[in-house]
Amino acid sequence: MATRSTATLRPPPGDDEGEGPAVPGERPRPFLRRPRFATVALALPVAFMVLVYAYPVGAMLLKSVTEPEFGFGNFGRAVSDATTWHALGVTVRMSAEVAVLTVLLGFPVAYVLARVTARAARILSVLVVIPFWTSVLVRSFAWIVLLGDGGVVPRLLSPFTGDTAGLLYSEAAVVIALTHILLPFPILIIKGTLDQIDDSLVRAARTLGAGPVRAFLRVYLPLAFPAIVSSGMLVFVIGLGFYVTPALVGGPKESTIAVVIAQSVQVTFDWGLAAALATMLLVVAVALTVIVRRLTKVKGLVSL
Repeated sequence: MATRSTATLRPPPGDDEGEGPAVPGERPRPFLRRPRFATVALALPVAFMVLVYAYPVGAMLLKSVTEPEFGFGNFGRAVSDATTWHALGVTVRMSAEVAVLTVLLGFPVAYVLARVTARAARILSVLVVIPFWTSVLVRSFAWIVLLGDGGVVPRLLSPFTGDTAGLLYSEAAVVIALTHILLPFPILIIKGTLDQIDDSLVRAARTLGAGPVRAFLRVYLPLAFPAIVSSGMLVFVIGLGFYVTPALVGGPKESTIAVVIAQSVQVTFDWGLAAALATMLLVVAVALTVIVRRLTKVKGLVSL
């Protein structure tokens, strides 16, 4: 029986992948591929962020060494000013307090959202997100009314304090207002992690003899720890640069670094000093984030 020989099909010269059809007397031209949809979809937000975020921030940071003249004189003035260090200390302290309070208050709420039915979780999640629909400025003014003299909060505390003097223009007022404003962030972040924890692990620990408290502390809580640290650091970093609420609710003794920067721009028109303070705040935020990541061994905070 005769066998049929199969000839190997080869593309014509110049018609290989990546080249156009060969034309006599011309060199083969590279084939131009159309950009993929995913590439375009990623390039647009990246270009947008570079245009509206990276460039303005870079221009502002550049002013720290170019205004009013080239050099590091602005940093020297900032470092030698006691007001800068006081404002920076107040900012770091209040941001840390707000981060701890939001995590402590947000974890139980996130735990309940992760344990209830899907319908109840959706309803409760909407209630958590509703504050985002209100302006931060409006919520800050609301706290002025609540914490002022004769407000709701002083009246509730009057049996313990003996008077109705308000908490307005104090560090406590800023911490309370910022905790309320930033509380949804830990709730949503921690809930996303708790939804992924397998409940069978806790049941297995109970089966092996662990009590409910021990099973929660030794099994459930370590699995939620990365989300707790990440959400706390997010609130901390946001609190470092928060301006509206400390400016409205806080007093002169509790001026944050953001308030000092705004005064340098709006009152003294010292753009160089304001840019130097902003650079120092950025360095502090990155340094503290790296330190927390090293101490807690939690990945995802920064890539360093």
